[in-house]
Amino acid sequence: MKVNSLIMSLIMVISTLSGCIGTEDGSPDGEIEISKMKILALHGGGGSPEGLMGQPGMQDLMDDLPEFEFFFADAPDDESLCDQCWYADPPGGKGEPNEDRNWADLSIQYLNDIVEEHGPFYGILGYSQGCPMATVYIANSNASFEKAFLFNGYLPSTHSGLNDTINEAAPLDVDALIFGGGNDVFIFGVDELSGVYQEATVIISSTADHHLPTAEDEVYGEILAFFRQGTNDVP
Repeated sequence: MKVNSLIMSLIMVISTLSGCIGTEDGSPDGEIEISKMKILALHGGGGSPEGLMGQPGMQDLMDDLPEFEFFFADAPDDESLCDQCWYADPPGGKGEPNEDRNWADLSIQYLNDIVEEHGPFYGILGYSQGCPMATVYIANSNASFEKAFLFNGYLPSTHSGLNDTINEAAPLDVDALIFGGGNDVFIFGVDELSGVYQEATVIISSTADHHLPTAEDEVYGEILAFFRQGTNDVP
């Protein structure tokens, strides 16, 4: 009798545990839903979330990386900023570097609010002006990212104040992918950005211009590999 009682007790425990791993409808035969890793994506200056999302290269990444969820942020709508920019041009024009260290505070606070409401985020992605904004944010916030994915970007060299905050925090302890297009006039930004990150993986496409690489690009496989490295037991 004691043996039968023990067996019944074990059956009850196993049944209880089985009910904890079913799908939302309570079916134990369903697959377990796995949370996707979120990536905060910053569009370029004068761009938009829809514009970045609609790039063929971005669409390819979203299709080929189903384990990631991309959150496309929109630059703050404020009269002190140029339209759809993360920070305004220097007051005296680009020929006169701006020494204001707080020049991007509006966007920094905006991103803080996004991280608090929609985070945590596994990584941060920047395109064009989104790259210096992502770098400024990493250097000037308490937000934590495992990786930064920086496409066709540069440092805010016309804003010496913002650059100072980056250099003082450098080397930034975030694994960074720094992509440049061989036909992009902003290709110089690859060296700028790689100099401030402790772990920088530089990938150059010989055919890309000022856009994310598409699935047909020669280096696209390297891009996917960087996204997945360190996740799902990928070395």
